[in-house]
Amino acid sequence: MTFEPLTGLAALAGPSALVAAVATVLGAIFLVLFFAKGGLWGLLNDLASIVMMLTTIPVVAFFATWTEPYLAPGIPFVVAVVGLVGMLGTVLSQGLLVARIRTYQQLLPWTLGFGAITGFWYVLIGITGVMAGMPGLMGALAVLSGLGYASLGYGFWRGNERHPLSILGGIVLLIASTIFLAWLGVALIAAAALG
Repeated sequence: MTFEPLTGLAALAGPSALVAAVATVLGAIFLVLFFAKGGLWGLLNDLASIVMMLTTIPVVAFFATWTEPYLAPGIPFVVAVVGLVGMLGTVLSQGLLVARIRTYQQLLPWTLGFGAITGFWYVLIGITGVMAGMPGLMGALAVLSGLGYASLGYGFWRGNERHPLSILGGIVLLIASTIFLAWLGVALIAAAALG
């Protein structure tokens, strides 16, 4: 992967991707603790989800900028809009939950829906990123992240956190997205240090 010097929001993508990777791991730990013990762990999981989504927005900007020369006009913009809708929608629904404006049950369809949209963005950047020169393994991790989001959401919708697809999707999402975001973050920081 080679990168032109990044500007604007995309320039924050490296450090932001690393923060998002850490927030993903913390969110998973908090979620397991919440389902085991309840209480404050749920709030901490919700806050980690908000941090993860907000810090992934510069990654959206990076992919829109980086893939643009390699794709048909408008495609990077559409992919970015998909990511922004999913991430900002998740932030809004999680924020309403944290602020106790709506209940978990009221927000669950919205949270799962926006998570599915975010998952679709991951699949799209996995495909378009490889077309732009991203390593195939990195693209596969992005696609697996997207499938993890979809599986996790479907499992929650069809059952609950104990549904096999919730568990499998959560594990795949945790591993794939953490590796993907950390790899991207390190690559972008290293490229900025060289350039």
